[in-house]
Parts: sequence; structure tokens; C-alpha cells
Amino acid sequence: MSQRDRVSGEEGRRRAAAGGDSAPPRIWVEVDDFLRYFDGSLTPTGIGRVQAEIFPHLVERFPERVSFIRLGADSRTVTLLGWRDVRRLADGNDFLSRHGGRAHTLAARRLLRYLSRRAAVRLHELRRQGDLRRFEEAVRPGDVLLNIGASWTHHRFGETVADLRRRHGMRFALLVHDLLPVTHPQFVAPRHIPGFVRWLGGMADVLDLALTPSRASAEALRGWLEASGRPVPPIRPVPFGAGFPSSAGGLPVAAEAGRRHVLYVSTIEVRKNHMLLLRVWERLIAAHGADAVPPLVFAGKYGWEIDELKAALARTGFLGGKIRAVQNLTDGELAALYRQSHFTVFPSFCEGWGLPVAESLLYGRFCIASDATSIPEVGGRFLDYHDPADVDAAHRLIERALFEPGYLAQRERLIAAEYRPPAWAATAAAIVAALDRDLVAAAG
Repeated sequence: MSQRDRVSGEEGRRRAAAGGDSAPPRIWVEVDDFLRYFDGSLTPTGIGRVQAEIFPHLVERFPERVSFIRLGADSRTVTLLGWRDVRRLADGNDFLSRHGGRAHTLAARRLLRYLSRRAAVRLHELRRQGDLRRFEEAVRPGDVLLNIGASWTHHRFGETVADLRRRHGMRFALLVHDLLPVTHPQFVAPRHIPGFVRWLGGMADVLDLALTPSRASAEALRGWLEASGRPVPPIRPVPFGAGFPSSAGGLPVAAEAGRRHVLYVSTIEVRKNHMLLLRVWERLIAAHGADAVPPLVFAGKYGWEIDELKAALARTGFLGGKIRAVQNLTDGELAALYRQSHFTVFPSFCEGWGLPVAESLLYGRFCIASDATSIPEVGGRFLDYHDPADVDAAHRLIERALFEPGYLAQRERLIAAEYRPPAWAATAAAIVAALDRDLVAAAG
């Protein structure tokens, strides 16, 4: 770890000597769930993508305030990390871009990657006592512990946060991506629900500030807290940026490729509503003939509760080859799918935000989506919407985009002329602004 990255005991003593009031509180960004995910996975989930975009902007804009910390089973199991450490350990798509084209060696390279990561963790454990000492010298009352990931995968996270608040006077801010296991349990694997509910209850006991990506998620959180008789902390929406420029090497270029397919980017799971699209494509083929209907591409990993979908795809031969499922894509491969699409679809039953909707607009591609939960907040007037349970409405909208002369071009002209993609830097700035307004200013 570099000297610049490390939060030193000397810095902590200097801050304490300054009396604390003149220097803004430090923001300790907790990254355990973010790093553990990449031990076995090659590509990040949506939550991991969000973290990977926000972290570098926090570092760039607030270098004197942001430190990275990895918490273990309790508040004394602490690892301090510099941004270089975090970036190296979260190498998901970089690894896939380097080795994904060599399928015959990918499994072996993946195993070596896992073993090297485990060795790095062991090395950090050897110096953990030193990290704990440096952390305890540097932390001060009023500092903020921030988690923007999937902390429900971290055992005893609530107890650990409670102990840090009690021992060090820290404040705790959490980004709650969604509450779908409690608001829409029918679309979540049953085994996931009890653990999420326990985690959410534990978080409610220690929250000083809740962040959400959307107003819909903010209202869902407020409603759950009120219904369960728990205190309601400040809840601030911090809308997400569009696309993933940090991993793709910048924003997409406007170059056109041949239009070949309609694209759906998402994990393939029950709440994403892929069955609706299968039924729509069956209707389109029956009405217009297979040759006139472009293929439908599902880009994403297979998830849970999709036995019916898998059976239908197998029974129909993926609708005679008109449906194609691809996964473990590099950012470049995904970009090519966007550029080669006629338009995109997003019929999800429920979302905390809806990252692929913004990504589609960023690439200049029209999107037909459901009107559920947060999705209209992402797409605004640039999308056509349907009820996620209404196959007839989805069919009408998709058929119009495919076959009504001039309609798709008209919608794309509106996107090109007026859509302004939100920036991830603005998301990072909104997070820190909320911390300063609701925690720092309130404490003062």
C-alpha cells in the first residue's frame, strides 16, 4: 500500500490536534462485499457496477476525506486499503477482457486468480493489528462509515456498525439499492428473503442516513420503516449515472453498426419478465413471419426462479433460433450489442433503479419498458411504457417500433437532440452533499 493511500497514525494525530471542527469528517468507505464478490465471479452485478463507478469519483473529488476500509467479523477486524488496492482486487471485467477470448484456458486462469486473491487476503490478515492501530489513531467522532453495496452478504454487519458507532462516535450512512425482497417477495428466491429481512432490521437500528437511487425506493424504505414502527432517518435519493465509462474506457462513440437484433440487458430471473418477451416474439412471428422479425438477445447471467422460461426456450428451440442468450460479456462486447440493436426492451416487474435503461439512452437507443417502480424516473419521456403484466400492450409497442415507418427514427432523433446522460461524478457529489447536510451539519 502506498504512503499516499494509507491513512497514517500521524495524520490521525494531526487531525486530532487541529481540534476536529476545522477539518471535515473523514468518510470511511466499507468495501468488503464489493471485493468478496470478485473472488468467484468474472463480471459484476448491477450493484458492483455502481460501486465501481462511484468509488473513483469519490477519490478524485474528495481525496483528503475518503479512505477505504474492509470490515471483518467485528469492529476490531479491520483492513485499511488504498484505492490502488481496491482497484486491483476488483478486476472483474478487466480480467474477462484479458482472458475471455481464450475459452480453453479461462477455467484455469480463473482458479489461479482465486488462489492469488486468497493469498492477498491472508497477507492483509498478517498486518491487521497494524491496520487496526492506524485506524483507531485516525478515526474521530463524527467520521462517517459509508456502505454503498450489498452489505447483507456480510455476517454480523449490523453488530459491527453498532460497535463502531459506540466506540468511536462514527455516523453510519447506507445506500439501500432496493427493498424488493420485502416489497415484491414473489419475484425473489424464497431462500434470500429471511436473511435480507434480518439485515434490513439490523440496518434500521444503526442508520443515521439512508441513500437510495430513486424516489420510488425512498418511499418504499420510508413505508417499511413506518409500518414496522422504527425510527425514520433522513432518506435522500442520489440518482445514478448512465453507462459504465470507467470500465469501458470512456463514454460510447456514436459510430453506427448494422442493426441486427432487439436487446434486453439484465440478469435472466423471474422479476425481469423474460416470459413476456417470449410471448411477444411468438405473436410477432405468427403475424409477420420469422424472416421479418429480428432476433431477441438476452444479455445476462442466468438467475433464479426461471424454470418455466428455460422449459419454454428448450421446447421451442429458443423460438427457432429467434432468441439468443449470451453471458460473461466484456464491456466491449456489450457495447457492440447496444450499437447493433434496433432498440432495447426492459419489461421488469420491479427495480430499485434500472441501469440498462439509462445505458440504452446513452447509446442513443430507444427503449420500450415497463412503467413499474423506478423505471420511469430513469427513462422519463424518452421511453414508451407498458404495464409489466400486459402482454398485449407490450406487443403493440414493440410491433410499432419494428414495423411502423419512421417511428423508431423519430424516437431516436428525440434522444439524440435532448437526452442528457447523468454523470457518475454527480452521483458521488450528491452522496457527499447528503452526508454533509444530514450528518455533518446536523451534528454541528
